[in-house]
Amino acid sequence: MDIYLMRHGQTDLNVQKRLQGSSDIPLNDRGRFQASETRKLFEKKGIKVTKIIASPLERAIETGHLATGIGMDEIGTEQNLIEMSFGIYEQQNMETVDPEFLGRCFDHPETYEPPANGECYDEVVARAGAVVEMLRKKISHKEFAEDDVILLVSHGALSHGMFEYIKKTPRAAYWDVDFNNCAIAKLTIGEDRSGDDYTFISNGFEKNW
Repeated sequence: MDIYLMRHGQTDLNVQKRLQGSSDIPLNDRGRFQASETRKLFEKKGIKVTKIIASPLERAIETGHLATGIGMDEIGTEQNLIEMSFGIYEQQNMETVDPEFLGRCFDHPETYEPPANGECYDEVVARAGAVVEMLRKKISHKEFAEDDVILLVSHGALSHGMFEYIKKTPRAAYWDVDFNNCAIAKLTIGEDRSGDDYTFISNGFEKNW
């Protein structure tokens, strides 16, 4: 059984460099193209996804559908895969609302304090970890078939939270690796945490928020 983690395709807010967070923003045409091209990559690598567990946001569900051909109504959702919430700053132009916010958030995650109604990094990593532990439990209880190929479809900040949880990296290194739109990582989830790891199998497309 194999498990992959994929970030959703591009949205208009990605291009506009506006925080979308937990807002339900759809893919744009470029994002749909990226997801469709990713399907070709899966086929080239001989990866046949059998089950998708996605963030409940539309951009993640549609990405999973376009990247695999699995029907949108067949895709399972998991609330813990939803993107980091930025509270009152979501969908805002940060250059006018709070020009220093992006530096505080992305350059110094170790000291970040969220805006009103937003999430801190500890909360995001805890949700990412809950997904890993849910999968570990299902694996140990043999709820997946040996030939299952599971695809998780999520978001940028949440995916980096999963990387931190798996590798136990320091918070200051949260954004040290890129996980672009439609990037894919293969996850290794062992019987205990000592065997956990991840490797990138696709860098995705152009770097976006």
